[in-house]
Amino acid sequence: MEPKGDIRPMMRRFYNEYDKKEDIVGVEIGTQRGINALNILENFNIKMLYLIDSYFSYDGYPESLLENSYDAAKKRLESYNNKTFIIKKSEDALQDVPDKLDFIYIDGNHEYEYVKKDIQLWYPKIVDGGYIGGHDFNMNFPGVVKAVREFVRKNNITNRWYHHNDWLIIKE
Repeated sequence: MEPKGDIRPMMRRFYNEYDKKEDIVGVEIGTQRGINALNILENFNIKMLYLIDSYFSYDGYPESLLENSYDAAKKRLESYNNKTFIIKKSEDALQDVPDKLDFIYIDGNHEYEYVKKDIQLWYPKIVDGGYIGGHDFNMNFPGVVKAVREFVRKNNITNRWYHHNDWLIIKE
């Protein structure tokens, strides 16, 4: 069966391997208006999707991009009971999410130090064979590219994948 909607390449790959798995538990860091979260909820047998976003502006991410984002996400996802909004910085939300996650999708702050911290903090929470990945892996966001490549190199990760704007690491 083909996934519904405009599913990101990283999640499409996950879909191809996990479309029959039940009770999937995942995290999306950087939910904004809930568009990607909707695609996840529509396409997977999600037991719980934790949606983490602080919903505040920061340098390089103006207030105008966040305007009404939380309200839009709540409205877009209101018919789904298998999601939990966590309105915190990703580093402050670790204790609000269980271990043994099937996937983590990172699309939060794109600056190097934040991407690096997200990968380092959240990677241990994934089950072996689980996915961690994200969006905006391109030269417009050099911090994403640098943090991902550095993590892969330092940890000798061979099971990784880059596709246009998406990146993916499968925990070995």
